[in-house]
Amino acid sequence: MKINQKGFTLIELLAVIVILAVIALIATPLIMGTITKAKKNSAVDSAYGYMKAVEQAIGEAQVDDPTGAFDISGATVTVSGSGSQTGNQVTIKFEGSSSVDKTLDVNYKGSEPKTGGTLTYDANGRVTNGTLEIGGYTVTITNDKATVN
Repeated sequence: MKINQKGFTLIELLAVIVILAVIALIATPLIMGTITKAKKNSAVDSAYGYMKAVEQAIGEAQVDDPTGAFDISGATVTVSGSGSQTGNQVTIKFEGSSSVDKTLDVNYKGSEPKTGGTLTYDANGRVTNGTLEIGGYTVTITNDKATVN
C-alpha cells in the first residue's frame, strides 16, 4: 500500500526563502532611493510654494502702501517665526537701512522652513539667491531655481 503525502520538503522551502531574501536585498536600496528622492522633491516643492507665498505677501504690502515707497529691490527676506495655523512671519530687511524693516504674515501650504532661512529679491520681484531648510534638507535657491543639498 502506497501512502500519498502532500507538502514541500525542507530543501524546497529553504530554496524559496533564499530566493525571496535575494529579491529583498536587491529591491530594498531601490525603494529607499525612491523615498529619499521623493522627500527631496517635496522639500523643493515646499520651497517654491514658500517663495511664491512671500512674493504674494510682498505684492499685497506694496498695494496696501499708500505712498508707493515699498520697493523690494535688494531686499532680503528672513524667515522669522515658528509658524502657526494662521501663517508664518517674515522680516524684510533692506540693505543699508534697518529703519525700514517690515514684518509680513505669509500664508502658505506645505512644510514650513526653519527660522533663519533667507531669500534675496531683485527689482523685478524674482529670487536671486537664498537658502531654506525644509524637512531636514537645505534648499538652495539661485536665480529662481531651487536645488537640494
